[in-house]
Amino acid sequence: MKESRPKPSELLSSDKPVGSVASFPALALEQNEQKFYFATIPKEDIFPFCYVAGRDEDPKDGFQRTLDRNRARDIARYLDDSVGSIPTNVVLSAQPEAEVEYNSKSKLIKFKRQPKAFLVLDGQHRLYGYGLTNKKHRIPVSIYVGLNKKEEVSLFIDINTTQRGVPAALLLDIKHLAEKESLIEAELRKLFDYLSTEPDSPVHGLLSPSQSARGKIARPTFNRAVEPALKSQVMDQLPIAKRFLLFKNYLKAVEGCLSDPRLLSLSAYFESFCALFDEVLRIARERFSNYKPESLAKVLTPLKSIDLSKISSGGKVKISKANIIPILKETLNGQIVVDENMI
Repeated sequence: MKESRPKPSELLSSDKPVGSVASFPALALEQNEQKFYFATIPKEDIFPFCYVAGRDEDPKDGFQRTLDRNRARDIARYLDDSVGSIPTNVVLSAQPEAEVEYNSKSKLIKFKRQPKAFLVLDGQHRLYGYGLTNKKHRIPVSIYVGLNKKEEVSLFIDINTTQRGVPAALLLDIKHLAEKESLIEAELRKLFDYLSTEPDSPVHGLLSPSQSARGKIARPTFNRAVEPALKSQVMDQLPIAKRFLLFKNYLKAVEGCLSDPRLLSLSAYFESFCALFDEVLRIARERFSNYKPESLAKVLTPLKSIDLSKISSGGKVKISKANIIPILKETLNGQIVVDENMI
């Protein structure tokens, strides 16, 4: 059964009587004949009187995406449990029921506390996050007045097409500057930097630290691919310098078995080879009792017999880990030689 959207009244009850008048300091601004007001309003005075026109709930007139409750809870925890703040304003469109008035002399905005007095145009997750907090927060809002439905939808589209978020790669690249890295994120950053600067690294010149770039591996892809390898039992027993050296040697062994070394710079292939890391170490341990570069290279030698670049031949099959990993594992495990003395 489809989960229904929580109503403001389910998250926050207000002791403010419906129909009563609220008044708060605000700054007025007009752009291209559209008036809006900046204010900070206590959550109990604004949140219960807002609503979202969800597309799923109202296919005819709705235009907002479905609320992600987990995201709203994460925002609430951030506001409750940290010393952080959210300076970004929530964008609202005042409905006729709000009866908004602005006094330019006193610089006060007045409105009636009515159900559905304000339509949320942007920031529904922030708004619901505020609603879930235990603290007495004031919510920064921009309130538009006098918009019709067409103008509301147009503004919603403009906000969501002209505003661009900061690339995930850049956030990862600078996270350590804010001292907000986890231990694994810090190690991944150091390994990324190590592999990008070591002259003999197979991915030297193929890593992009702060943005996505064609033909290069960005930090988000690198972290997603390499994190399981760093958490393996073998790596867990080694000092950091040895961990980095072992992983570099592994990539060099991979490079040596590829008919086209450029495959290492393609996300699907890089992630697939990283997913094979534990398997290759296991086979090296069973066959050679070590993880030396030459042993890793011998384990990976069977891959020379297949042309991985043709997995998507004709453009009919999408290149993905789901296509590549089974081929790699089947090729490797099919080449294991079992001596009767081992049993």
